[in-house]
Amino acid sequence: MVQKRYYELSAAERDAFEAACGRHGFVAEDFEVSMQEDPANAQRTIGVGRVVGSQFEEYATTDGIAWVVLFERDLADDAFGFPLAD
Repeated sequence: MVQKRYYELSAAERDAFEAACGRHGFVAEDFEVSMQEDPANAQRTIGVGRVVGSQFEEYATTDGIAWVVLFERDLADDAFGFPLAD
């Protein structure tokens, strides 16, 4: 397994993640994002944790930005809590 950080995701994934955050009142910096890749079977696991609080979810995927759809669903379901007020 290869461990990677947020900035190592593709530009399309970062853009989709940031857009999903924005639609729900968050910013990307509200989250810690990491990725584990298994090159042998093209499987990736994206871990997303809320910086403030203990909410954490993992998304298994083999398809680019598909995990962002699941992340946004979790945002809509308040799985990561509510955004902090400015």
